[in-house]
Amino acid sequence: MSEEPIFIRSKLGTSRYVYNHRNPVGLALIILTPLVALGVLFGMQAESTWSEGELRDAVRKGVRDLGGKRHYTSLEGNHGYLIAEAIREGGIGPGHGVDTREEEGGGYTVSTEDTETEYCVRITLTLDERPPVVFPGAEDRPPPTRGCSRSTSPTRPSARALATDLVILLKPLLRAMARKPSM
Repeated sequence: MSEEPIFIRSKLGTSRYVYNHRNPVGLALIILTPLVALGVLFGMQAESTWSEGELRDAVRKGVRDLGGKRHYTSLEGNHGYLIAEAIREGGIGPGHGVDTREEEGGGYTVSTEDTETEYCVRITLTLDERPPVVFPGAEDRPPPTRGCSRSTSPTRPSARALATDLVILLKPLLRAMARKPSM
């Protein structure tokens, strides 16, 4: 092993320490440090851009996740944000940079600026026939009766979804009951 120290004071007028090229460990650090830094930068760049496979898997998972949920929305307007949100929540890919464009006939084109591939997603609007439950004094009112439920496939709501809806509807009632003093 060399008697030279691994770090020496800079001779450029500053009092900073630098790697000593006369020590084998210092020379190895001089060579390895930029290589490790470049590897980290390339890894960060790869994680922040979409690949073709990531986009394909994210669109498939997003559509599958979107299919079983109810989304209250109006009939008019661009509903591509639902698709983009489902893709982001899917956890595949960077999660940002998803573009959705509405096409003629009710379809949406999903793409990113990092990929050449575009996917067509069609969303079916179904009218929600369940009447809303309104409690007197409720702060959070449910959506109007003639609202539109947006879903990618006509499925029956699961027991868990119905239980969640029931909890959401009962919270204002319980709050109202808690405010009234009992006699």
